[in-house]
Amino acid sequence: MTDEIRNDVSRGPLGRLVGARSGDKGGSANVGIWIPVAVPDRDAAYAWLTDFVTIERVRELLPESQGLAIDIHPLANLHAINIVIHGLLGRGVSENSSLDPQAKGLGELLRARSVDIPTRLLPDPTANLA
Repeated sequence: MTDEIRNDVSRGPLGRLVGARSGDKGGSANVGIWIPVAVPDRDAAYAWLTDFVTIERVRELLPESQGLAIDIHPLANLHAINIVIHGLLGRGVSENSSLDPQAKGLGELLRARSVDIPTRLLPDPTANLA
């Protein structure tokens, strides 16, 4: 990454650039994040996202994943990444008393985390990224 790009960042929620959907797979949480079609340079944004999303970054943004196995699966044809956090839900929804036993809110929690995003990648703030 060049110094120019590194210095031209905007701090804000990751959701300014990505969409997300999450849920449970047994005791594991499954989080899909993607670059919406409305993002002007979708390929560049996806390249940044694949560099940005690492196991260490997932642990930083979702501290509840500390000590758990994490798999990251890039899906280039969809401009998406699938993140699996093994064991986050214990033995599964039927034996989980957490406020989000199916991890339905985990994607939105990830989107709400404040990160540094290269300004050139951000869409027009009036664009609908849903």
